[in-house]
Amino acid sequence: MSGGIEDFWPARLPLFRAVLERVPDNCRRALFFETFYNYGSGTFIALFLLTLGAIKTVVDGQAIHLTLLGALFGGSSMLSPVVGYLSGRISPRWLIIIPNLVTAVLLLAIALPIAGPTFFTCVVGCAFVLRVFPRVGEMNMYRVLYPATHRGFAVGWLKAIAAISALLITLGGTWWFEKFSSQYWVVYAYAAGTLVFASVCYSRIPIPSSGTTLAAQTDSPWRSLKEGWKVFLADRRFVRYQIGFALAGFANHMGMAFIPETLKNSNYVGATDGQVLVVTAVMPALLIMASSPFWGRYLDQIDPMSGRALFNAIQTAGYGFYCLGGVLGHLWPMVVGTIFHSISNGGGTINWSTGSLYFARHEHVSLYNSLHVGFTGIRGMIAPICGYLLFARLEWGAWMFAVAAALSLTGGIYMYHLARNDSGSVETGTVDVAEA
Repeated sequence: MSGGIEDFWPARLPLFRAVLERVPDNCRRALFFETFYNYGSGTFIALFLLTLGAIKTVVDGQAIHLTLLGALFGGSSMLSPVVGYLSGRISPRWLIIIPNLVTAVLLLAIALPIAGPTFFTCVVGCAFVLRVFPRVGEMNMYRVLYPATHRGFAVGWLKAIAAISALLITLGGTWWFEKFSSQYWVVYAYAAGTLVFASVCYSRIPIPSSGTTLAAQTDSPWRSLKEGWKVFLADRRFVRYQIGFALAGFANHMGMAFIPETLKNSNYVGATDGQVLVVTAVMPALLIMASSPFWGRYLDQIDPMSGRALFNAIQTAGYGFYCLGGVLGHLWPMVVGTIFHSISNGGGTINWSTGSLYFARHEHVSLYNSLHVGFTGIRGMIAPICGYLLFARLEWGAWMFAVAAALSLTGGIYMYHLARNDSGSVETGTVDVAEA
């Protein structure tokens, strides 16, 4: 074993050693420490689904609180252009470490004696807003730390580790919520601790000199945004990719927040608190963990449009079963829907994190990732509100999931069409952006 990690005993574990040996020597130290970083990162990511369940089972929140959390979680990505601007001025290491530490402090505020679902939802939502900086920073560094030939495998492994961490806090949090519901803040204090651990681990990752040149230098964020917009519009392939991504992405943001409402509400399924937490949080964490390594290796062999088309098709089935479960008032279709939806998310998360790199030249990596995440933020802010209007105000109820299924299917067909007419990756030199 080389890469400067021989003295760390986890690197000598058979499975971990085999994983590290599958990537080039100069990537191994980064993959080693980023593995432990993703343990902390995965714990935090799991808080979204866990908090959706907690809103309905621990703090007695309503559909509006689910909408608020979904909007803050998704809308946070609108700050990503700021990340693109800062990427050329702040070390990528600190752009990831500092927001994680601030997020950890914010999570500790949940322990304050201020009762109520609104305060709880706002604190967790604001924590997700802060985490947009590490999210985009991590995506930028995937291009620097791992070659295209091994990136899907590396990111798949990292997402699997994140999913294991997510499963642990989901199982532990579910048990804690049921046994010590009045002290639910302990779960969030644990998540804060893992973010501190993650920050320490990321500080040990070697950042190549190319990692400091991912963003062009401009005089102001406004000029940066203006120039970035021109680059984006000139790349018609990337524009079409974003349109296709938006269809199923909008569906996912619109429907996901209302799965626990459909489960818990006696007008639909009327599930118990334990059933809500298992279907909403435990099953997704388990299935994402199990499917991520497979999807990572698979995505190394195909283009991101083909991958997204497949994930959208699986997501279509998931939302179709959610609709069936809510309309019939039965639990089993909700369980089947979660199986499909979670498997789709296992690959979709990797695809979301790495897909933009397929189109971006080196000097545009931060820009493309920032735009990609920013567009996610726009639909992430609007879609939960649209879901709330359909679900509650217009009283469509579970039929709202049928709309999500239709959008997912449309996105899958659109991405399949793009894949059939694709000209190749910019990174491997098979296509020129100017000719796209």
